[in-house]
Amino acid sequence: MKYLLPLFLFASALLLAPAQAQPMASDNKMARPLGEVLNRVEQQFGVRFKYNVDTTGLVLNYADSRIRPYSLDETLRNILSVFDFKAWDQGKGIYKIKPYEYPRRYDEDGEKMVNYLNTLYSNKEEWEARRVALRREVRERLGIDPLLEKCVPVQPILGKMRRYDGYMVQNIALETLPGYYVCGSIYLPNNKIAKKAVATRDGRYPVIICPNGHWADGRYNRDLQVRFATLARMGAICISYDTFGWGESELQVGKDAHQSSLAHTYQALCGERLLDYALTRRDVDAARVGANGGSGGGTHAVLLATIDDRFTALCPVASVCSHFDGGCPCESGMPIQYSQGGTCNIELAATFAPKPMRLIGDDGDWTHTYPTIEEPYVRRIYGFYGAEDQLSVFFEENGRHDFKIKKRIAVYSFFMDVWSLPTECMNEELATIEAYDKLFSFGGAQDAEGRWYPTGETAPANFETNVKNLVEQNFDQEGKQLYFDLRWAAGLEEKADEWTASLNLGDAQKAKRVRGYIFDHLKAVTKWHNEHPGQTTVPHGINPRTGERLRPVDLDIIADGAQPRAYHDSIMAQLRRELTEEQVEQVLDKYTIGKVAFTMKGYHDIVPEMTAEEDSVCLTYLKEAREAAIDYKSMKEISEIFGIAKDKCELYFNTHGRNWRQMYSDYVKKRRAEKN
Repeated sequence: MKYLLPLFLFASALLLAPAQAQPMASDNKMARPLGEVLNRVEQQFGVRFKYNVDTTGLVLNYADSRIRPYSLDETLRNILSVFDFKAWDQGKGIYKIKPYEYPRRYDEDGEKMVNYLNTLYSNKEEWEARRVALRREVRERLGIDPLLEKCVPVQPILGKMRRYDGYMVQNIALETLPGYYVCGSIYLPNNKIAKKAVATRDGRYPVIICPNGHWADGRYNRDLQVRFATLARMGAICISYDTFGWGESELQVGKDAHQSSLAHTYQALCGERLLDYALTRRDVDAARVGANGGSGGGTHAVLLATIDDRFTALCPVASVCSHFDGGCPCESGMPIQYSQGGTCNIELAATFAPKPMRLIGDDGDWTHTYPTIEEPYVRRIYGFYGAEDQLSVFFEENGRHDFKIKKRIAVYSFFMDVWSLPTECMNEELATIEAYDKLFSFGGAQDAEGRWYPTGETAPANFETNVKNLVEQNFDQEGKQLYFDLRWAAGLEEKADEWTASLNLGDAQKAKRVRGYIFDHLKAVTKWHNEHPGQTTVPHGINPRTGERLRPVDLDIIADGAQPRAYHDSIMAQLRRELTEEQVEQVLDKYTIGKVAFTMKGYHDIVPEMTAEEDSVCLTYLKEAREAAIDYKSMKEISEIFGIAKDKCELYFNTHGRNWRQMYSDYVKKRRAEKN
């Protein structure tokens, strides 16, 4: 007793002492809620955070020791890297907390990359060796050549010519892989001034391949139509085409296909095939071939010019830089950035040297570093050839990420300099903005089962409408994995959509948030499961309860049970913040296909005159299992988690005056008798 009293007094002192006065045990992790830590950082450094992530339920170990009073940036890296978050400086003391993005880095990372690249070559000969190897490996990593070998050597389907002031428009549908078409429009010069100033003696004009970015309405966007029409009036043939899964491509592969690595390769394939076709035309000059696009279209313009030496002029807009690879899998899905030990888009653009190139950027997006990082780097490369005059940079101060008039004029002036396009034909007011259906090659409708089919007069009989067929018939095993990843994500999106719709929330913004929470959780759990297969990550030991070797499902449960606790805590906190408890249970029932109600019905059938207390105990165990089970992927795993709860229920019956085995045996006999 004399030993217990001092121990009791010591423990009481710990409980009553202020938090900051508590002695720190050697194993104390100094854990604090992430939100609380970030609030302190805001106060200490005088900044404000905006959030694209949910910090609810997230706890940071060794919290205080991660703060560096002399460096906000280092403090944020120490804190946020634990959760795969990053902070982005928005200016004026505001930082946005976002999930980690594999294609996006900080400005200083871009500067470090460029400095590293500059150490690899100091003259033309060293650069040429790097350039040749880089272009070859980018093409290999893109995986385009096996697909080009399978392309169909046919003539395109051309629509009726539409004539406007100084130019014409004709739709094109070109079959690429069997049954799949890239659809677009060709803008052609049609005036005497342009013909006299630009066309060769045999009537050939320069051609510009125009991949499209993620602008609203795709290639049908007003700003894009104005650009194509004006360039055509000035004497350049422009070929605009749908991105993968957008426009008429959506009829064939669905909109979800665009958010996949497939799009990266297929969009490049479309650009290559359209150029192949263009160079067969009698009105195209093969010595004058340009690539021009904005945002993601600019990324693809550079990609095309990297893998194809037929391009002679390049003008990417608001796109390529040293610290951003493109925010969509259609730009960064394939591992081209790992070529030759690591590269970036601005080095890929530099491989175009010494041919004419104009970089167009602004201080309102990631190209804001052009004056300090990208332009000096590329100019050095052009200097190896003594061709600094072939590189120009237009930088829009107080600009933003767009393709508005200032950037379009910079495009026009570049091609005027390169190909002597006539200035007097540069008049955007004479461009006619066409309705969507005018720009369709086929158009489409849905049948009674919801499948798309083309409706136009020129629609082909072999028009495919299944991305699965596209992959299985044309891609190798790696490509099939890309399709699997695509369908996996699409399947999770369908679940999230269906489960959210079943709640009938009546609030579109709330529904959008809830849908996002569910999808993110499903994606995290499934990704963990796929990357941690129990058969290869868990030792094949013995189940101490049964003495038998662990089954495959046991190994999967052990592997999935090791996933970060934040996966579970985050989704539950998010759902309970947005929904009533009844609605939360409705979502959990969707995860577990209603196993709580199904199992309770079984107990009511098996247990004679089941009491309210028995009902409550069993329901509690099953609800606990239901919440735990949402973190497991397969139904086998979910059933096993519920099996643990059922063992608890049956043990409860046996220790409270019931005989579970006898009740179950009586129930089976009763059912057999009823059946007979």
